[in-house]
Amino acid sequence: MYNLKNILYAAVVGDALGVPVEFKKRDTYYIDKMTSGGTWEQKPGSWSDDTSFTLPLMENLVEHGDYDQLMQKFENYMFRNQYTPDGEAFGIGQGCAKAIRNWSINHYPALKCGDPSVYANGNGALMRLAPLAIHLRKVGKTAQRLELTRNYTCLTHRHPRSVMASFIYLEILHFLLNGEHLTEILKKLPNHLESNLQDYSEEWNEFTEFADIFQPKFKQTNRQDIKSTGYVVDTLQACLWCALNATSVDEAVLLAVNLGDDTDTIASITATLASCMYPNDQINPRWVEQLRNKTLLDSIIDPFVQMELKNSD
Repeated sequence: MYNLKNILYAAVVGDALGVPVEFKKRDTYYIDKMTSGGTWEQKPGSWSDDTSFTLPLMENLVEHGDYDQLMQKFENYMFRNQYTPDGEAFGIGQGCAKAIRNWSINHYPALKCGDPSVYANGNGALMRLAPLAIHLRKVGKTAQRLELTRNYTCLTHRHPRSVMASFIYLEILHFLLNGEHLTEILKKLPNHLESNLQDYSEEWNEFTEFADIFQPKFKQTNRQDIKSTGYVVDTLQACLWCALNATSVDEAVLLAVNLGDDTDTIASITATLASCMYPNDQINPRWVEQLRNKTLLDSIIDPFVQMELKNSD
């Protein structure tokens, strides 16, 4: 049985470990504990927009809210500093910020808020979707999972490449949460996606952008050849590389946070993957205790976990 709370908290820990070194050059530092400072001058244990966008998703799923209600929560984060560690929003990516303005100011329909430009393929959708994978883990119909994955992605990122990244990530999480091994998932995923994406030709055309992930020797890729930027293709590659090359959740997170550049997001997503790969391994409890605004985190994570466990009965 997967410890859903551990999966969710591991992601927050990865986020918080990465915040102080976000944008730093690889190998100019080494992180193995909660620290302070960085670009955003935050206190130890402070988590960023990765978590602040994930919390509203969990809350909205518990409330059975629609896409507009979720966009309202995103607006409350960006403009009213809700869902934050210390009452201040920081580090919101351009794609997410533009989408929220499209909803709040320009009054776009929720599913049209994401930027469809090829230049808008950041990782701001990928970073917040793990709760959706947990919510859909018992949904056997692939078409249903893909439709919801696409819709939730398009709230902030609407280019087919970003949607394809979400398809890959959430289907990986789906199979991990159902007891399969990552190496075997990567072997079968190309055929699985191809056979289920007949109605998503634009997204499927972007699959080649992610081809390296599915090469048999991807795990052996040299660290220097792994890019750790906020570009969604780089992010997915970096996170999977870290997960494949670690034997514990903590090891995977530290591999990720020490890659440099977009450290918080890459460590957060890596933590999710690793905690699904190693369901009997817990993220370092001391790191969890050091997270800021634990009261808020518990108030949203606990009801979500309770709902999901009840739905599993």
